[in-house]
Amino acid sequence: MNADSESPKGISTGFNATRFWIVVVTVCLMIVAAATVFYRVLNQRFRSPASLPRFHTVSRDLEAYERTGKQVRMSDLRGKVHTIAYLYTVCPHGCAAVIGEMLKLHRTYGSRSDFHQVSISVLPERDTAEMLAAYAKGIGLDETAPWWFLTGKQSSLWAFMTGGLQLEPAATIPQEEQLNPLDTHMHDLRIVLVDRSGCVRGYYAVFHSQPEIASLMRERLQQDVQKLLDEPAS
Repeated sequence: MNADSESPKGISTGFNATRFWIVVVTVCLMIVAAATVFYRVLNQRFRSPASLPRFHTVSRDLEAYERTGKQVRMSDLRGKVHTIAYLYTVCPHGCAAVIGEMLKLHRTYGSRSDFHQVSISVLPERDTAEMLAAYAKGIGLDETAPWWFLTGKQSSLWAFMTGGLQLEPAATIPQEEQLNPLDTHMHDLRIVLVDRSGCVRGYYAVFHSQPEIASLMRERLQQDVQKLLDEPAS
């Protein structure tokens, strides 16, 4: 027999299945434990507080055109809990996620007279009242839904979102960075929650690069809307 093929006495070079599975199970348990701790930390950081913060009162008003062509003012929503977000109907980024969360709110609270939602056009020269009406119909909303889709003068719309709600300014995307020819503008993708008195009570990044954060923010948005609706109207 070839001596090179022999193993020294007492030393096994065979596969140890028991040891292998012990290592695999240990690693899996460590991953699960780390994920649990990470989720708990995120949940503690982003969970809904017992009393919602008061960021600032929306002092700037906005007059714009609704999808029906009717002229409306944001100040008309005083006395109602409402959510506000940017909308670009051909957005290739996170607009679909934002609209999806607002649709969930509509299904839950849309029958209440003290709840309203607002989507404000990023690019009103494209998203006209007619375009917004078609978009709203496409996602299952009729004209009586408590949800405005606003268009108008771009400078006024942007000034309200930036100055009134303190969202990040919208901006033109350089051509070399555009995903497609319609990908012309970047904008804040957070949903803003406003109480009956016109005070901003929360910002919700329901579209986020970290899915865990997006999930927690979506959950918190639902909880916080309910909290404000449960508060007695003054």
